[in-house]
Amino acid sequence: MKNRIPAFLIHLLLSGVVAIIAVIIVFFVWYPSPLHDAVGVTKIFLILLSVNLVIGPMLTLLVYKPDKPSLKFDLTVIAVLQIAALSYGMTTVFQGRPAFIVFNTDRFDIARASDIDPDSAKKALQSNNQAAIAGWTNPQWVAAVASQDAKRNQEILFSSAQGGPDWPLLPELFVPLAQVKAQALERAKPLQELRKLHSQDPSDLEALAQWQDNKVKWLPLRGKVKDMVVLIDAGSATVIKILDIKPWT
Repeated sequence: MKNRIPAFLIHLLLSGVVAIIAVIIVFFVWYPSPLHDAVGVTKIFLILLSVNLVIGPMLTLLVYKPDKPSLKFDLTVIAVLQIAALSYGMTTVFQGRPAFIVFNTDRFDIARASDIDPDSAKKALQSNNQAAIAGWTNPQWVAAVASQDAKRNQEILFSSAQGGPDWPLLPELFVPLAQVKAQALERAKPLQELRKLHSQDPSDLEALAQWQDNKVKWLPLRGKVKDMVVLIDAGSATVIKILDIKPWT
């Protein structure tokens, strides 16, 4: 047992370092705050990471014997299984990351990479639509506008009515956010309205305190599990910040 404890601790330390790197990638690169709460990845990822962090070192504690002939093989199998499990989890989390935050008529929608319509993405690529290229890090801020093809608009309307992808999931419709500046400012709501909505919540009012009513407006952000608020500049429509507060009652 005296040899097993150091082996367990070394494995636990190495697993911890890998876990910290994974946390940084997920919560600071793929799902920058507060998007991880809007999408609902936090609990799932932390459970996955905790299981991976514990099982590998525990298996090492069980099998480690310095004079065991198959020790190298056993440790190799444990390491391979642990890496495979973590890789699968990270791949799944990566595929579910917010690839785009899409202005859609009067709000923003989070478009996860796994939800993007592949045929529409192919069309966008063929037309060299730079706004439709998803990055590997932070989500891209874009807008979705109606197609110039009336027939295509009808197809999208009928498809979405039957549960198919709507505008925020169709990259062929994406344009730079600056292109819809006038519409965004027209649809955006005054900050005073948001203060009134949260007049009974001191923490939300505190989060809004630093912004001036005449310089900032806001739009709702619809997430997969939680809706939030996007602050935009009242003059340029430039995105300022996402606030983790409710956009409606």
